Amino acid sequence: MKTLNNLFIIEGMKDCTVLAGHRGLTRNVESVNISDAPDIIQFLEKNHLLLTTGYGFKDDIQKFCELIEQMHALNCTGIVIKIDRFLQTLPEDVKLLADELAFPIIDLPIEHALGNVSRYILNYLNDHEAEQLYYALHVQKEFSEMMIKDYSLPALIQQLGYFVDRPAILLNHRGESIARSHDFRKDSMKIVEQEIRQKVKEDLKNARAGATFTIPSKVYQSTTTFPVKTKRQYPSMLVILDSLTLPYPSSQMAIEQAGNVISFTMIKQQAIDENSRLLKNNFFADLIENRIHSEEEILSRGNYYGLKTDVDNTCIICSLDTTGDNYETLQLREKKFGEQHNTIYDQLEDEIINEDMDAILFTKEKYFVILLPSYNDYDNEIKRITRFLESTQKKIQGDFSVSFGISNPIHTFSDIPTAYQEAVEAIMTGYAANKSGFINFYKSKEVEELLKTLPEKDLKSLYEDTLKSLAYPKTKEDVELIKTIEVYLECQCEITETSRRLYVHRNTVKYRIKKLEEMLSCSFRDPTDSLRIRVALVIGSILEENK
Repeated sequence: MKTLNNLFIIEGMKDCTVLAGHRGLTRNVESVNISDAPDIIQFLEKNHLLLTTGYGFKDDIQKFCELIEQMHALNCTGIVIKIDRFLQTLPEDVKLLADELAFPIIDLPIEHALGNVSRYILNYLNDHEAEQLYYALHVQKEFSEMMIKDYSLPALIQQLGYFVDRPAILLNHRGESIARSHDFRKDSMKIVEQEIRQKVKEDLKNARAGATFTIPSKVYQSTTTFPVKTKRQYPSMLVILDSLTLPYPSSQMAIEQAGNVISFTMIKQQAIDENSRLLKNNFFADLIENRIHSEEEILSRGNYYGLKTDVDNTCIICSLDTTGDNYETLQLREKKFGEQHNTIYDQLEDEIINEDMDAILFTKEKYFVILLPSYNDYDNEIKRITRFLESTQKKIQGDFSVSFGISNPIHTFSDIPTAYQEAVEAIMTGYAANKSGFINFYKSKEVEELLKTLPEKDLKSLYEDTLKSLAYPKTKEDVELIKTIEVYLECQCEITETSRRLYVHRNTVKYRIKKLEEMLSCSFRDPTDSLRIRVALVIGSILEENK
């Protein structure tokens, strides 16, 4: 049985105003009658609702009061009247009587035709599915107005629980709680929430698509998830407890309509979050490009975004691998590439949270950048980072693989640009070796690696200028002199150790060293000359290798 209060979701009725008899809105409604005749009471029965313009008693308020008393005696539902049509205002005597009898008198706006309103109400009363549809549209309207008024997600979930008269909880795509209705504030419901989250996480795929299941503490009640789509790759989930026995006229349709509004609210919140992310990324770009010159500003802004000052930090760069047909196909579809980029960001963020890594995630052009605090010694930190990245790769790799470059630990924020360059170099080293799906730690370049980056003509010039006639030894004596230089420098210019390793007398070593210093116009004891000769010897091996 429907009550008068239920009718306010119907077209026409939802614009009405209760003028008197508010306590009687719980009266039942079975039928509707339209009349302006003075003798209308002859045609009314129990649970009938009267629609009128008030013409029959516009000049006789006493008749109006008599009609109310007679309708109350018959247990009629109430009166819907166009006050502005003939009466303009509800007479005070009528109002007092209606309030005393708890007999509702409702003002219908003049622009609504009585016939149309009557038809809407009768359709609602006689059609079960139409009633559910009306209620679903009512829920959508209410939630849309709340969204426009900038209601928070907790407030929306609170209202949903009220509308469907069931406990409701909103979970994110990982199965973590975002908001819940007031039911979950009870101590007895805390275990229920925990069981729901656990059940959802056990089968996230089906839960995200919409599923019905039971939980241990409510084994005789169904629990249903409804997908709430957002800008993320995977939807959030609206969970309703005991959803298969919703009180009439609530329905899954009403829940879905509310879910649509909740979806829009979450998308709006994500847009705000993306703007905050942009500001965070701008700070990182300013930092690594040395556009922030004040140490105080670096510390202030860094602390705001969660960077740790009292520990070492490691810079990790993640990149979508640029090899293979899949990537080339993806590049042809720029929108799809953007979606994949956002998906990887979300998945990296999820893994950081799931693994409790206490890290900060940035983006810089095509790179995802993770600044990870270090709490262990170097060897253990490498193991921890490797485990985290290997696990992350397995979870986010599908048609497209990702690779990681890792810097050495840094001690201050001002070292972040160096760490970033090290991580970039680490990842580029992997790509230079035609790898994909790799994890590469940065290694400082040896002297030989650095020299190999220089043009060969420059190397040859330095080599010849330093070793002069010994640059290209032609005699056995020249070869022995070059060997003496190498061993003498390896032995840190110790005569005795050099003679022992060359199997010659000490005086022979002294003689050779003196001769070499004259030939090369240098002193092996001079740090600059010594370094120059050491570099020349390395260049000699590079030139020989190239040859």
